[in-house]
Amino acid sequence: MEKAFIKTKPCKKIETFDADKKPNGWVLEIVSDKDNFTKHIRGQIYLTVVEPGLFKGYHVHAAADLFITCLDGQVASIIYKNKNTKREIPMGGDNFKTVFVPKGYLHGIKNIGKSQAKVLVYRYPAWMPALEEQLFVSSKNVGNGETWIKIKKFLKEFNEKK
Repeated sequence: MEKAFIKTKPCKKIETFDADKKPNGWVLEIVSDKDNFTKHIRGQIYLTVVEPGLFKGYHVHAAADLFITCLDGQVASIIYKNKNTKREIPMGGDNFKTVFVPKGYLHGIKNIGKSQAKVLVYRYPAWMPALEEQLFVSSKNVGNGETWIKIKKFLKEFNEKK
C-alpha cells in the first residue's frame, strides 16, 4: 500500500463566549506548533469569527503577542495600553491591515458590520491551557480603576512565576 504523501489534520472549532458567558462566535485553530502537524512555524494561527454587533474581549495576555487581520466583514480592534490610553482601529471590507497587539495590552474585537466577521490571528507563543496567561475583563469594568490594579497584579504575578 502506498504511503500518503500529503498530510491533513482536522481544524479544531471552539465556541467562544463573552465575560457574561453569552455566545459571541467561534475560533478555528488552523495550525499550531503544539499540534504535531506543523513543522516550520512557531506560535499559532487561528480564525476567530465574530457575529454581527457582538464583541470578543476584553482580555489581556501576559505571555502572547498577537497579529490581527480582518479577512471578511468589518471589525474594530480595541486596544488599551492602560486605563487612559486606548486605540480603536477599524478594519475589514476594503480596509485590510494587520494590527500588532503586544502582550500586556487589554484588547477586544467588535463586529461593526452587518455580517459575520472572520478575523485571522497569529499568536506567539501558541496557546496552552496550562500556561494560564489570559485574564478576562467585563466590558462594564474597563473604566474601573480597580480593574487596572487587578490587571497589573496579574501581569506582575505571571512574570514572577516565569
